Amino acid sequence: MNAHAGRVKRGRPPKFGRPGKVVAITLPEEVVLGLRKLHPDLAWAIVRLFEKTAKTRKVSRRPSNEAELVAVGGHRSLIVVPRQLFADLDLPGVSILPLHDDRAFLALQPGRGMSDLVLAVDDRLAEASLGRGEATALRRLRAQLREWRGDPSLRCEARAIIVIERGRNRRPT
Repeated sequence: MNAHAGRVKRGRPPKFGRPGKVVAITLPEEVVLGLRKLHPDLAWAIVRLFEKTAKTRKVSRRPSNEAELVAVGGHRSLIVVPRQLFADLDLPGVSILPLHDDRAFLALQPGRGMSDLVLAVDDRLAEASLGRGEATALRRLRAQLREWRGDPSLRCEARAIIVIERGRNRRPT
């Protein structure tokens, strides 16, 4: 008989009923006190707060290869795209500004609007030199832009942003 047959898996079950990751964080004392009011276990308090927020904000479950609207305050959102798919694309009048590891937001040159973004995507799609992955990403973006433009609950407005880029200190070689 196999010594392992019928053996119960040893070890502690997952804390939240799903895989987790150990993280160390530093929080202000008042935040810790507030979280402990939600639950004595800080991890459970954070998970509960996240789940509550995810339900009220309808957190997107889209795969990371899709364009999405990400709320930035109030009723305003930014168009966020997968950074790795768009970083090297040349869209005239459009800047791809990194947010974090795999996401970036689209910023337009002053005086440009949503129709200019759609036109830039269409023009880039018409180029023969476009790779298959890039073309797929652009077609998805174009479809999403058209959906947003046609949604009566959304209003597209161009806003100016200020980007401050730190100079790179050059050391003598």
